[in-house]
Amino acid sequence: MFVRAADFRLASTVSPTSTYDKERAVTMALNLNFTPGDIPDLTGKIALVTGANVGIGLETAYFLASHNATVYLACRSEPRALAAIDILQSRLKAAKVDAKVYYHNLDLGSIKSARTSAEEFMTKESRLDILVANAGVMGNKWTPEWEYEPMFLTNHLGHFTFVTTLLPLIEKTADKTHDVRVICTTSKALFMTTPTIDYDAIENRPKEADAPRGIGQFAGAMKVYGVSKLANLYFAKELDRRYRDKGVWVNAPHPGWVGGTELGLHEAFDMFGFITKRIVGFLHSWFAMKTPDGAATQTYLAVSPEVPQLGIHGQYLMPRNNWLLRYQGPQVVKLDAAYQNEEEWSKLWQWSEEVVKKELAR
Repeated sequence: MFVRAADFRLASTVSPTSTYDKERAVTMALNLNFTPGDIPDLTGKIALVTGANVGIGLETAYFLASHNATVYLACRSEPRALAAIDILQSRLKAAKVDAKVYYHNLDLGSIKSARTSAEEFMTKESRLDILVANAGVMGNKWTPEWEYEPMFLTNHLGHFTFVTTLLPLIEKTADKTHDVRVICTTSKALFMTTPTIDYDAIENRPKEADAPRGIGQFAGAMKVYGVSKLANLYFAKELDRRYRDKGVWVNAPHPGWVGGTELGLHEAFDMFGFITKRIVGFLHSWFAMKTPDGAATQTYLAVSPEVPQLGIHGQYLMPRNNWLLRYQGPQVVKLDAAYQNEEEWSKLWQWSEEVVKKELAR
């Protein structure tokens, strides 16, 4: 017997890691159970994973392909994506799975390119069952060529353009299956900023943008990164609000502190320096979650029958770990009322539409 959404009991207290978390962000969570062995057969389903050439994106692609989904790796670099496909095919062969895995070009740092990429995808496939908006950047410096804050451009505006352009295909698929999954990967870093987005800061390049960076700028860079991840959450919530009655299940997971990714790796030299970066790398290797565990929560949202059965939509999820920091399963987290403001979600959507319209007209 499955539990109805109305029967949810918020089972365990989340242990927040900052004052902002404790006072405003998260209160209770619904614990769920999930392992890769729970993934159902995905034969006939078409999946698209952005940023799937490395880290949790690559692992998510493997989870999907290893259960017979056709998977597209949407990445900017073709050589790196093809190398990742070679890795996937080797692993799939070892698992005795004959799945189709393809490269699809996507540059989220360009609104025009993101639109073109989505349009090209719709000429390749007549359905789209799973879309994991996983790709992201962290720590990128605002250099003169950027007209918008670069982390916000890539993490939100690029994905907004790509996903909304794909909506006709998503809606067409949902009309037939009543079960399309859209996952907008976010981060707990969203709690490092306020629940209200400062759009002027995204459009106006700061005067200190060209100043040399050091470890003192780390908190500021993480706050800016947090704004982009807050946008991922609000985009997921607004997309859910608009499409939940059409059979589209939209959620926004935080994957956890995960090792084996390249997020912020190249930018770390700027802020930390070589020695501090080595220390950070050491901490990652010993204490961060393993990559498959980092991919588990978004994979759960992409494939688990529980998502529609339990009515999980428009939610923020994060991993549930034990005291040894070992992954135990996903959890649906109840956010403070400040994050449930539909006016903020709608404002982000409308502002993003205007930006996309302006950029495409250039």
